Amino acid sequence: MSALLMKSPFRTGSIIVIVAGAIMFFLGDFTDMEGMYMIMGPILMILGILFLVTGNFSKGAADTNQGRILGIIMMLGGFLGIAGIFVPGMGSIVSIAGSVFVLLIFLIWPCFCCQSQKDLSSQVIGVASSHDKISIDEISGITGLDVKVVRESIYDAIGTGRLRGKIEGDTFVRAAATTTYAAPTTTTREREIVKVLVICPYCGAKTEQGIGKCQNCQADL
Repeated sequence: MSALLMKSPFRTGSIIVIVAGAIMFFLGDFTDMEGMYMIMGPILMILGILFLVTGNFSKGAADTNQGRILGIIMMLGGFLGIAGIFVPGMGSIVSIAGSVFVLLIFLIWPCFCCQSQKDLSSQVIGVASSHDKISIDEISGITGLDVKVVRESIYDAIGTGRLRGKIEGDTFVRAAATTTYAAPTTTTREREIVKVLVICPYCGAKTEQGIGKCQNCQADL
């Protein structure tokens, strides 16, 4: 129990809230506020189940420091709800105070869960994109997140195009940056030199135009 409490206070708090709701429902008959406990008990059980289910699906958010704090507040609310049954006189106020704590967590948790998931995903993407090659375990060690959470974040980021790369085995390999090199398109026009040959009327030899004498017989052209 202590190991579970230290590892995941949020899920532990969820279980305590469920237990508190059940105790309030079944033992509320023996108090002066029977009707109140018959209503509050089932409500706490439903909230505790919702916390437990969403906490398991959003382990990254539940296992953060903020998630642990919310779990501790849930534990406090659950214990107060139970204690109120056994406190004579003002017990109902104690139980109501505990239920209010749990209701506040219910209002805070959805917004916190969504924002936390985005932050954790950005954190994983930042670590992965800063390495050419890094294993899931290494990312987990750097971020402090569960390996399963890291793996799911990597696959989601690759699928949505927020992270360029691929998974090889259990290692993320970043895609090499594609550099497009545009070669200068300079067109060099070479002047075509045409040689005009002149036939010597004396010996028939061909001599390049512009030369005054035949290169064969030295006659004037």
